[in-house]
Amino acid sequence: MPSSVEKQILEELRMLRERVERLEALLEERLIGVEEPEPDEVEAIKEYTNAKKKGKVSFIKLEDLKI
Repeated sequence: MPSSVEKQILEELRMLRERVERLEALLEERLIGVEEPEPDEVEAIKEYTNAKKKGKVSFIKLEDLKI
C-alpha cells in the first residue's frame, strides 16, 4: 500500500500532466494558423495587392450595403 507521501507525489504528477496537456493543446491551436498558403491563395493575394495598388479596390461599410 502506498504511503501518504507517495500518494501526494502521484497526485502532483497527475496535476502536472494535466497542465502540460493543456499547454500542448493551446500551442497546437496557436500553430494551426501558421501554415504556408496554397499556390492559388498566393495568386489571389497577388491579384488583390495589384488591384489595391492600382486603386481598383474600394472598401464600403457594411451598413452601406443594400441587400
